[in-house]
Amino acid sequence: MSTEQKKIIHSWLPYITYALVGINVIIFIFEELSGGSENIQTAIDFGALYTPYVIFNGELYRIFTSMFLHFGVEHIGANMISLWAIGPYVEHYFGHFLFLVLYIFSGIIGNMASMFFEWNSGIFHISAGASGAIFGILAVFILFAMNPKLRRIFPIQRVILSIVLSLAAGFDDPSIDFAAHFGGLLGGFILALIMQEIIRFNIRREKT
Repeated sequence: MSTEQKKIIHSWLPYITYALVGINVIIFIFEELSGGSENIQTAIDFGALYTPYVIFNGELYRIFTSMFLHFGVEHIGANMISLWAIGPYVEHYFGHFLFLVLYIFSGIIGNMASMFFEWNSGIFHISAGASGAIFGILAVFILFAMNPKLRRIFPIQRVILSIVLSLAAGFDDPSIDFAAHFGGLLGGFILALIMQEIIRFNIRREKT
């Protein structure tokens, strides 16, 4: 294998996706060893999202740290399988850095949406998980479906159906943070659309 071929393979390796999966799994193991991932106090100690702590105690870090925590094997398993499956497509589309920015931004917006909903409802829960970030990544598939070069591979009907079914799965389940899912999806789509237009603008400018 030539040096040039190695460079091409390395440039397309979705190592950010793999790193995110690895970080989530490692933190989950530490959760299990520190009292159990389904233990509320362990979740709080590790930085789970709890709106009153963020607002009244100023613990803003929870908006970020909660994205890397999970409750039980089923929770992390479902999220990491989803990230592993869809992450590489988006990482290839936007590149490593922008993919990471999109992931973190979506997770934060999802958590902020969750906090907003809880504040208005007056009902507060301990929440955690990468779902908001993953829904933000999933939103990029709408752009794939709108792209003339990709829409045959990603038909809009299938993309929308997949998103609707994914959202619907948590609509009536109180253990699932629907607001975080929808917030991550919407935030991710808006940022992805902006990033795509900036990239296209830069390409057009380079050609002129």
